[in-house]
Amino acid sequence: MNGDKLENIEQKLLFDGAPGAKIKISGIEYSYFGGTGYYELNNNKEVIRFAVEELKKSGITNSSSRSSYGTTQLLLDLEKEAAEFFGCEDAVYLSSGFLTDIAAVISLSNTNKFDCIFIDEISHYSNQYAAQLSGKPVYKFSHVDPYDLDKKISQNLKNGERPLVLTDGVFPIFGRIAPLKDYLRIIEKYNGILWIDDAHGLGVLGKNGRGTTEYHRLKSEKVYFGGTLSKAFGGFGGIIPGSKDFVEDIKNGQLQNGSTPPPSSAAAASLMGLKLLKAQPEMRLKLWENAKRLKSGLTQIGFETNETVVPVYAFKLGGKSEMQRIKNELMKNNIIIQFINYIGTGDDGVLRIVVFSTHTFDQIDNLIYQLKKII
Repeated sequence: MNGDKLENIEQKLLFDGAPGAKIKISGIEYSYFGGTGYYELNNNKEVIRFAVEELKKSGITNSSSRSSYGTTQLLLDLEKEAAEFFGCEDAVYLSSGFLTDIAAVISLSNTNKFDCIFIDEISHYSNQYAAQLSGKPVYKFSHVDPYDLDKKISQNLKNGERPLVLTDGVFPIFGRIAPLKDYLRIIEKYNGILWIDDAHGLGVLGKNGRGTTEYHRLKSEKVYFGGTLSKAFGGFGGIIPGSKDFVEDIKNGQLQNGSTPPPSSAAAASLMGLKLLKAQPEMRLKLWENAKRLKSGLTQIGFETNETVVPVYAFKLGGKSEMQRIKNELMKNNIIIQFINYIGTGDDGVLRIVVFSTHTFDQIDNLIYQLKKII
């Protein structure tokens, strides 16, 4: 591939079709290790068929909020399926994953569950935005550091005040899992609560795919979580499972009743994605195998990895120009990884690799082989 064509692809990166383990750009096929469609359900035939059928049946939307005529049987079925999937009393479906953090924090504030907020310093933008909107004092603690959290709480909490701790379950760039057991132990001393943005844990971690709370075997009324259906489940929109009272408060709130629900096709895709992941746990096992294969290969060529089954790995190597060179060299060998500047990466950004359950071992091994030659 000549340099001009490579530069053009780098600038546009316009896929010829739906993203998956293999993609085409300008007619050229690549192994794709970017994005977060962990099971490729966004391109699953059953998911698409059900989405199209529902779109033809119901139209794009009801053009009405849930409090008016916007509640449909499809939305009720989706919330029921989500509640069953996550083993909760109820669930609420929102227009985006970004809104789950805002809706949860507003509800917890309205019901007087906390007095101030302590947030991981690189928690997702949506968590940070929710904290700001709360109007409560906000304190940051060092990334995935329970000792600093305990210190910050003891330094800043006044007598009788209760903390709300905000964190991601799985941090999307480096794939670190938050030490939720430690956080729960700390907040219990102060009668606090914990909210988890589990966008990258839902459908991926835990025996049943219920996310980081199941991974850590947490069961506590002090723990709340939510996330998106656009990643592991191949759909779209935000989901918050929980107790009847908590979910009902969000359903009666302004975010739910002041906006039109997601399109019928998005809701249908989300519902089918939930059903498929529940019925086919082998997809999750294959994702875990691929994550282990990736990390084992990276370890063998000198990278420091962890032993979790999170299918994400990011690294810095030299400065921005060196990492861009590595990414471009991989593209010349028909492999795409991400060069990304995001919260927590620093100004130079990082190189990020994501595996799907649909990647073959040959694709993963070739990525490792080509990466070793380049570095």
